[in-house]
Amino acid sequence: MLEALGIGTATFIAGIIYASFAEWVIHRHMMHKPIFGYSHFYVAHAQVHHAVYQANDSYWLGDRKAENLTFAPWAMPFPVLFHAPYLLAIGYWVSVPAALGPVIAFTIYQAVYEYFHFCMHVPKDRWFESNRIFKFVNEHHYQHHKNPKTNLNVVLPLADIILGTRKKLEEPMAPRQLTPTNKTVA
Repeated sequence: MLEALGIGTATFIAGIIYASFAEWVIHRHMMHKPIFGYSHFYVAHAQVHHAVYQANDSYWLGDRKAENLTFAPWAMPFPVLFHAPYLLAIGYWVSVPAALGPVIAFTIYQAVYEYFHFCMHVPKDRWFESNRIFKFVNEHHYQHHKNPKTNLNVVLPLADIILGTRKKLEEPMAPRQLTPTNKTVA
């Protein structure tokens, strides 16, 4: 049992690291240009999301309707389903815990991506929004809205750092404008 837990933990950590690179590749090659004639993610992200949420006061939702902030619900299981043949093979030929680690890692990574990305654009003074880690990834993402060729990771900028696309903000983020729809009551 302890061995299975160790294997699952090790492959979970490897899955999180892999997910950072997968996010980078998907963001760079599918969300900022059509690939093999498929342009759904490109249009939704580069042409719509970046046009609506820019590196100024429009970075935050404000009083607008919350649109184009998250992937379509059908895209949520994509990371696990895309890797399913490999994960099933690992489960069959190596061990079930070796396959479960990445399944859990990909699921958590995708959920954190969706939630953090939403919270970055729709701040509501949630308990973690003042945390320095969230502030760091939020500023990292804000820089991406200033220059879409940089800072392609939202959750874990490991791939940005290693692949040389991490850029620091040249100037601080514009102060966010809390509106009646996202202001907390003191």
